[in-house]
Amino acid sequence: MTARKTRDSNMELLRLVAMLLIMMVHASYRALPKPTPGSIADDPLSALLQIGVESFTVVGVNVFVMLSGWYGIRLRWSRLLELLFQVVFFALLCLGAVCVATGSLPQGAALSVLMLNEGDYWFVKTYVALYLLSPVLNAFVQAASQRQMAVTLLSLFVFQWVYGWVFQSTAWLQNGFSLPSFACLYLLARYMSVYRPAFTRLSARADLALYVIICGLVAAALFVLKWQLDLGGVLLFYSSPTVIAAAAFLLLFFSKLSLRSRGVNWLASSALAVYLTHSNSYLCQYYDQAIRDWHADLSRPEFLLRCAVLMAVVFFGSILIDKVRQALWSLVLRLSGKAQQ
Repeated sequence: MTARKTRDSNMELLRLVAMLLIMMVHASYRALPKPTPGSIADDPLSALLQIGVESFTVVGVNVFVMLSGWYGIRLRWSRLLELLFQVVFFALLCLGAVCVATGSLPQGAALSVLMLNEGDYWFVKTYVALYLLSPVLNAFVQAASQRQMAVTLLSLFVFQWVYGWVFQSTAWLQNGFSLPSFACLYLLARYMSVYRPAFTRLSARADLALYVIICGLVAAALFVLKWQLDLGGVLLFYSSPTVIAAAAFLLLFFSKLSLRSRGVNWLASSALAVYLTHSNSYLCQYYDQAIRDWHADLSRPEFLLRCAVLMAVVFFGSILIDKVRQALWSLVLRLSGKAQQ
């Protein structure tokens, strides 16, 4: 949803990686039961693997938002309409698949297609709000000095961490699912892109190492806290400072790569379709249940293999289907243009 004449393939690759990380998060913590002290004591290796996967992949959502902030969103109503068309297209497609599989129309289907239920595509609704707010955020970036922007960012993050993370006393800030949280990520990425402060000028290897170190420390801390005290879930909130820092360094790592690939750019232009498919409020039940059943019935290697195949099919299948959607949207634009003549 950012306007660029040419797309940097290294950052488009990051868009694909971010979506893959989101799929892995959902396969680990949405589909499977969360580790408990009892499950950790019974099978510490499985629990450590699940916690490790979550710790390294939870950055996906933040990275996806920060990519928009890195380049800056340029509000265009045609782009917004295309996004909404994409959402409705996949909502109807997923609904049709469920109707065929079950032989009936799910209750509240019309509301779900329009994202009017609370659980329908929360990310899309929050991102649309960010998209609409982007001219205000961009105006602030242009008007503020580097120091003003740094102080504002720090103040906003401290407020979020105190009230939405440490004490969790403000519902609309908790977990980082909100517009204010997305706005903070957007502004942080703009700050890094525009001013390139000292922490952004490390080597690519240092950026990758910091991402690995932060995520590794989070995984180790969460494993111990869960096992001994049944605590630590806040370390995996999107608003957690460690998750934000890890996402920032992963973004910085990819920003320093040199890559030009039409194939990557072609795939990445449909990355959101992967989320719209596997996180559809109706279809995700079947997706998650398959993973849950495999985890209960299969050996660990076979479980991981089946999950990898499922995610690959959904990932590339969703992208290919979205190419059809893109062709339909182009047709709609041509027909509407002729109608106006």
